[in-house]
Amino acid sequence: MMYGNRELLADWQNNVDKIALLTKHSITRTSKKLRLSDLLNTVSTGKILGASEHKINGRKMLSTHGSTTNAVPAFLECLSPEQLPVFLKAFYPELLLRVDYHQACTLVESNLKQLPAQRSKCPSETKDLFVPTSKLDAIRDDKKLLLDCWRGINYAAINQFAGASLVKTAGRGVYLSWDIINSMLKYPQRATRNKVYNALQLLQIAGFVRLAEDRELTPVGLGLQTVTKNGVTVRKHNVFILNDFDQSDSKLITDNLRLDLTTRVSKAIIEKILGCENAKSYFPSIKSGVDEVTIGRFKKAIEDKGLTPISTLSDAVNSMKSDLGISGEQARLYIDQLCQYKPLHLAKLKKTDAVAWGYDLTGFENIHSSQKLLVVEK
Repeated sequence: MMYGNRELLADWQNNVDKIALLTKHSITRTSKKLRLSDLLNTVSTGKILGASEHKINGRKMLSTHGSTTNAVPAFLECLSPEQLPVFLKAFYPELLLRVDYHQACTLVESNLKQLPAQRSKCPSETKDLFVPTSKLDAIRDDKKLLLDCWRGINYAAINQFAGASLVKTAGRGVYLSWDIINSMLKYPQRATRNKVYNALQLLQIAGFVRLAEDRELTPVGLGLQTVTKNGVTVRKHNVFILNDFDQSDSKLITDNLRLDLTTRVSKAIIEKILGCENAKSYFPSIKSGVDEVTIGRFKKAIEDKGLTPISTLSDAVNSMKSDLGISGEQARLYIDQLCQYKPLHLAKLKKTDAVAWGYDLTGFENIHSSQKLLVVEK
């Protein structure tokens, strides 16, 4: 988005007097702020950036020409993360910066510079994961949200500018939850809680971010991993380690999964992609979903099927309900997870689409044209 003071902020070191006027503030209101989002919620961020500001659910949002975004991504669109520590020290000297804050900002700057913006400027696997092929790309919205979540996680890593580091590796610790990621999104209107969590899961599978293990956490990080509810200590898994963009492996997603942010990948499928030990270490909160046995049964069912449907979708749901003793809703979720796992080549198609794709509908001629079939893709 185009902010009125974008060029001024980009070259702030040669415009110190003008920026000092824009950032004039009450020290008593800002001195105890620990997060960039809290600071921007307190000061006149719209004035600083040259945008109109308003609040939604108590959170400051900025708008230009009808586009609305969160304050942190708007601010960092005008000022590079690497300059942020120096900028804060110059115009908000009352703030205490975290010991490893410079390292966090440097890592984020490196990651953001490698964000795929055009299909011609990034590896093919990264294009397939993050960049829509065109405006007609069926998964265009999911790709854009996944990219926004990756950007948001980086912003979350530098949002906490004060306090102690969470992990022992400087600058890489980040506490993530739905609220935190959502408050860092450039386009929060695209996000739902489920899609954000599923995006985080996919980014974990590809290694863009991973769950921190206890041995990697500082005492503060360990404290955030547990919470007491009604006198019972409950284990949480919210402290992550941010990795370098170029050291992640997009192929783990593009080779194994169809991008579908409405469906959570099951534990058994993660084990097939990453191995049992990695799944256990980095995805401890995922317990349910389609299992290894069910995956094996469908593998056997699709052998030598060619262009012939396996069954109607409703028959597959009823069969799974009966065999596994689960609800219809759960059975549909399991089938969605099976279709998500690329090596199975399973897909759901309407009868009319199956005809158009040349499937042999022997035995399925009498079903309604809108009824869905479970087919084997070729």
